[in-house]
Amino acid sequence: MVRKTSRRGAEVTPWISSKHNMGMAFNRSTWQDIRRCAEFFCTYDDYNWDWSLQHISQGCLAHKLHAMVMKGPRVFHIGECGVHHKKANCESTAVISKVQQVLKYANKHLYPSYLTLTVTNTNKKQKLRKGNGGWGDIRDHQLCVNMTRPGR
Repeated sequence: MVRKTSRRGAEVTPWISSKHNMGMAFNRSTWQDIRRCAEFFCTYDDYNWDWSLQHISQGCLAHKLHAMVMKGPRVFHIGECGVHHKKANCESTAVISKVQQVLKYANKHLYPSYLTLTVTNTNKKQKLRKGNGGWGDIRDHQLCVNMTRPGR
């Protein structure tokens, strides 16, 4: 049976860097937990902040990070240029137009009066992976750690 996904639905699931790296927010206690893992985060040799966050979730935090994800997106990736860009034209105009159309249609669904929450618990053990590189300079590590110190 195929079930249509409710726009009023939200899912709580383990945080995965490649799926949950846009439009994030977290509370002060989560930030304090991340700060306690600053060395682990800042010295992980990967140029992607989200993989560094995944790294501390798997190997430093007392409790792994989880995400609450809305079934209907509120944040869209509009960048066409960058590392993974394959097309000759990297203008964002067409993508922005498409997002505007989606938002126009979805507007009436963005603020539901109630949510249906689904909790998924994938206990699948993920091994700690080696970073992609690009973050090996000790000066970058030190600057990163300095930004997590109290009063900053």
